[in-house]
Amino acid sequence: MKVSHIATIALLSASAIGMTGAVSVVARQFTIERSAVQVVVDTSIAARLQGLSDAMEHVPAAGRPSLLSKYGFRDETALAAALAAQRRDLDSAEKLRAAELAANEKRLAALLAACGLSAIVAIMGAVALYDAHVARGRVTREADTVAA
Repeated sequence: MKVSHIATIALLSASAIGMTGAVSVVARQFTIERSAVQVVVDTSIAARLQGLSDAMEHVPAAGRPSLLSKYGFRDETALAAALAAQRRDLDSAEKLRAAELAANEKRLAALLAACGLSAIVAIMGAVALYDAHVARGRVTREADTVAA
């Protein structure tokens, strides 16, 4: 086997390895993102608690305890504590979501690099094979011309 054939096979093998790596990265890209759900849930709960807290300012002092008990709070301090706890939960969920998105971006960059490398190597291998085919055809025609 000629050196050019060995080089071509090596290039095509590198392309196949690159595509195998790309496929493994693609599988990770299609996982379910659970962190988005937690951010949405925590946001809606925090918004509802904030709305209740804002509404408490417009309710007369006599009606506040009954309104708070309707939503399951003893007093305004318990509402403020629940709102603070929900904001902390929302903050941690947002940080988790940001970390997940950053990891997805890194995997996507690796996927694009693997696909790009594979495409370049496959093109180089195809050109090398075509060049070898054309060179073999030239040698055959020259041998036919000399023989005639």
